[in-house]
Amino acid sequence: MTALRRPYIRIGYWCILLILAVSGCQPPPAGRVAADAGVPAPPPPPRQLTLAAVGDIMLDRSVGEKIDRKGSAYIIEQVAAKLKQADITFGNLECPLSTVGPHAPREHLIFRADPETVQVLVLGGFDIVSLANNHTLNAGRAGLLQTLQHLEEAGIAYVGAAKEKSEGSRPTFIEANGLNIGFLAYTDLNFAHGSYSKVDKDLSNIESQIVAAKNNCDLLAVSYHWGTEYHRHPSARQIQVAHTSIDAGADVVLGHHPHVLAGVEIYKQRPILYSMGNFIFDQRAGERMESGLFTLYYTEGRGWRVEMKPVWIPWSRLGPEYAVEPRRTEILQRFQQLSEELGTAVILEAGQAIIPAPAPGSQIEPTTAAAISRVCLQGA
Repeated sequence: MTALRRPYIRIGYWCILLILAVSGCQPPPAGRVAADAGVPAPPPPPRQLTLAAVGDIMLDRSVGEKIDRKGSAYIIEQVAAKLKQADITFGNLECPLSTVGPHAPREHLIFRADPETVQVLVLGGFDIVSLANNHTLNAGRAGLLQTLQHLEEAGIAYVGAAKEKSEGSRPTFIEANGLNIGFLAYTDLNFAHGSYSKVDKDLSNIESQIVAAKNNCDLLAVSYHWGTEYHRHPSARQIQVAHTSIDAGADVVLGHHPHVLAGVEIYKQRPILYSMGNFIFDQRAGERMESGLFTLYYTEGRGWRVEMKPVWIPWSRLGPEYAVEPRRTEILQRFQQLSEELGTAVILEAGQAIIPAPAPGSQIEPTTAAAISRVCLQGA
C-alpha cells in the first residue's frame, strides 16, 4: 500500500512547486517571518571577567639576590601561565623599585629593589599592583617617583600612590571584555607608616571615594593593606572596613599584609579576601611561605566564583610553586576551616578550593560542585 502511494506523493510535491513558480509566489524572508511573528532578538551574552589576585610581592633582600643569580623568570615561571590566563592580574608590590634612597632590608626592613626586578611582574603578566602599603615609601619620595616611572615603562598600572600625595587615593580604571574595572587601594594599620592612601578612623573617606569610583565603572575592586602580621583571623576593624566597602559599592575586597593566608567571607554575595598571604617573599618556613593563587570569575547577572589554588615558596626558589601532597591538602583544609569560621562554605575539588557567590535572583544553588559549574565561565 505504501509503495503504491509514493508516486502520487512525488507528483503532488512537484505540482505545488510548479504552482508557486507560475504564480510568482515566494516565501517571505526569514527576517520578516521573525518580525511578523513578534519574535524578539536574542539578548547579548552576559559580560564576563577573570581576575587573578595574589598577596605580598617583595623583590629585595634574599629574593633580589636570587634574581641576580637565577634571573627574573626563575622566580615566577612555575605559576606564570595561570596568571596570564586572567583578563586582569593584581598583586601587592611591597617594595620600591629604585636606585636612590635609604636601603637597609635586613637591619631595619627598609626595602629598595633593583628596578630591573620589575621583569618578575612583567613575566608574571601583572596588569596592576597596589602601592598602598607600609614599604612603598621606604626609599622616600624620590624612590617612589622612580617606582612609578619603572612601572609605567613596563606597562603595569598602579593604585594607592601617585606623584602627588593628594592624589594617592585616586582610582585606577582598566577596560577588559567590555567591562570597566575600577581599583582603589588603602592602608589601614595601627602603627606609623608611610602611605599616600590611608583609611580614616571613621571610614568617611573610603565611603565617599568608593561611591564616586563605582559611579564610573562596572565593577570595583578595593585593596587593603591591613590587619596584624601573622594573624589568620580578621579583626573587628577589618570586618567593619570590609563591610562598609561592600555597602558603599565595592564588588570585591582584596586583602594583604598579615603574611599568612586567611579565610574568605561572602558578604552580600560579594567576596572579601581578608589575606592572600605571601606570594613572593623570603620569610620563615611554614605558614608564612604558604598561600594561594586566587582566581575570581565574574559573570554579569550571575555573580562570582572564587577559586584558590595552593602555592608555597621554597627557599630554593623564593618564588611561588604549586603545592603538592601532603602540603596541598594541609593548606586547603586550613583555608576551608578559616573560611567556614566566617560563614563561608568551601568545596575542595581537584586540588583547589571553590567558593560560589551567586548574584541575587540568579537561581543558582551553591551547595554542590555541580551547582558551581553552572556559575563557571564558559571554558574556564
